[in-house]
Amino acid sequence: MLERFLFEGSIQFSYISKLSGGEKRRLYLLSILMEAPNVLLLDEPTNDLDIETLTILEDYIDNFNGAVIIVSHDRYFLDRVINKVFSFEGNSEILQLVGNYSDYREYKQEALQEVVVEKVSVEKKNKNIEKNKIDKPIKFTFKEQKEFEEIDEKIEEKELQLEEIQQQVNNSGSNFMLLQELLATEGKLKEELEFLMDRWTYLNEINEQIQEGKNNN
Repeated sequence: MLERFLFEGSIQFSYISKLSGGEKRRLYLLSILMEAPNVLLLDEPTNDLDIETLTILEDYIDNFNGAVIIVSHDRYFLDRVINKVFSFEGNSEILQLVGNYSDYREYKQEALQEVVVEKVSVEKKNKNIEKNKIDKPIKFTFKEQKEFEEIDEKIEEKELQLEEIQQQVNNSGSNFMLLQELLATEGKLKEELEFLMDRWTYLNEINEQIQEGKNNN
């Protein structure tokens, strides 16, 4: 193992204090690997290793029988040693992808392209819908046309019924049972009148748009 990590000959008997910074890091890495772990957790391993040590580490990982978990921003190192990517995408989502970093980048680019194509398709569809709305003349349905023609008369009739009930309420005197029935009828008539007024507003708005369309043509 010492020779594999470039500690050859007499250097194997040197004091640690005599080693260079790169040699000390290489020795520290070697001391961990000599414990024969079955899992390696490497956090930004390329930050403090020289090229020689990094090459040795890559070769060691290639022949390592256990699991290796690497956190790194070094795409070239990841392309060299990994075969599965766990990418934290945000919103508690973790993407798992078999392959190296380049495979992951290609997957993300294809996914982004699909999103762009889908967005363009949706925008085009929405534009067509809006165009159809503009091109298609606004008009009443048969039922709405009939309702529009009769709505004023129905409102007037409902107002007369409500006025009559209110007069009966005023004349009910101390007849509590009759008063209860009249008040219930009054409440129902008010609800019906309110519904008719809402429909009147809606139908007249459509009628105004129809008239504007005719004037523009």
